[in-house]
Amino acid sequence: MKGRVAAWHRWLGWVLTIPLIGWLVSAAAMTLVTMNAPNGLAGVYRLNPYNSVDIRLDSATITPTQILAHLKSAYGIDRLYWLRLQSRGSQLWYVAKPTPTALALTFDAVSGKRLDPLSDSLLAVVAAEALIDSPVAGLTAATEYNRYYDVERIPAVWADVSGTQPARLILSRDEGRTLRRLNVETQRFDWWYRTFHVNQFTANMGLWTTLLYACALGVLLLTAFGYLLFWWRRPRASASDEGLARSAQGARARSLHRKLGVVGGGILSIQLLVGAYLWLSLGPLEDPFRGKASFNATWAAGFATQLQLATPASILRLVSAAQPNLRRPIQAIEWRMIGTQPVWAITTRLDEPPLVYSIDGRPLGLLSPMAAGALARQEVTGTPAFTYIGSSSQLYMDLNRPVPTYQFRFDDPGQTDVFVSQATGQIIQRRPRFWRLFGPFLDTHTFSITGRKAVDTTLLAAFQLLVLGIIVTGLIVQFSPFIHGKRS
Repeated sequence: MKGRVAAWHRWLGWVLTIPLIGWLVSAAAMTLVTMNAPNGLAGVYRLNPYNSVDIRLDSATITPTQILAHLKSAYGIDRLYWLRLQSRGSQLWYVAKPTPTALALTFDAVSGKRLDPLSDSLLAVVAAEALIDSPVAGLTAATEYNRYYDVERIPAVWADVSGTQPARLILSRDEGRTLRRLNVETQRFDWWYRTFHVNQFTANMGLWTTLLYACALGVLLLTAFGYLLFWWRRPRASASDEGLARSAQGARARSLHRKLGVVGGGILSIQLLVGAYLWLSLGPLEDPFRGKASFNATWAAGFATQLQLATPASILRLVSAAQPNLRRPIQAIEWRMIGTQPVWAITTRLDEPPLVYSIDGRPLGLLSPMAAGALARQEVTGTPAFTYIGSSSQLYMDLNRPVPTYQFRFDDPGQTDVFVSQATGQIIQRRPRFWRLFGPFLDTHTFSITGRKAVDTTLLAAFQLLVLGIIVTGLIVQFSPFIHGKRS
């Protein structure tokens, strides 16, 4: 029995050496990539505050009411979450959002022609407008997962931009929304993570996750066999160890391998189990992890497409009276509802949240927590009761900056925490109980024990060196009989 366990231990060690080294090296690389990142993987970007062409929104020849009528007659859409008129390069677009989590419909505001899915030429305009001094270098067709949508994958493009802010922008084909931004560091991290840490070599997540977990299970067995062998304390004079007995180098390596394995094996096992949970959250079970189970499929709020909406010209007159010192044209007008109150969300700068106005032109203040919670409740499955937790700031990907939010905990099956914009009532983030468990596991996996970056990074590096020592001494033990010409 002991001989068979020793043989299994040796063979598993051989087979799993490459995956183990891949995990160690990629973990070190990812740590180095993010060590001095000022905003982590979110990156730092200077968004263009204005469209490159000064176009007045009242130059649209199609009215918002006409767009509503077309949505009703041509697509059978009875209600809208919001309707937005915005400038894009030399064009004006209407973007209609049927529900909070649906893909949008985009129309030319002059001809009324439907534009989505947006062509590469239109998305090139969007990409060129996104970041200051960063022209488009190339586009690549892609699909993208995103937590804001109820579809599995979103048609998108990877837009590579150069100039002063080289980056990759992932833009949706429905409205040109920026789903993600990847600077050089983020792309490097993503490459190490996907290729060497979770071993997702193609889009076939099921295949590669199965192989990944098989490797993890193999390492757990390798560790268990190592502890058995240490407990049994195999006799040094056994036939299988005659070669090692003649090799002082092999004997020292074997002794060190046993000692390092006792210390590092348990920690490695914990790390593998935690890592398996983390990838389960970020991979196969990402929908419930991101809170998609809380999407209300029967949402029926918003405004009816039979409404008569105020024209851009009338809105601009009222807003200009409230803000007489605007130097550039208004960038976007959004017609939406806050509860039962129709409002306009006015974007004066693309790098700032919109300002909310009542339909008589009065700027509105921030929502009360209960009003914001009632809005969010409409978008949570079952419209459950909620508890107000407090206020905070959450990163809003559209602006790549935190915005003031209210936090609520809903009594849905996932006990979902929902963060709602204090200005517009829009849901910025959903965090179910599944997500909230992630933080302590991630801290364990990254050795974030003390909260001091230098100390925690040192602890992580020490563990990686410990595992590397186990691997190296194991290889010496295996090769030592061959080196000395005494194959056992």
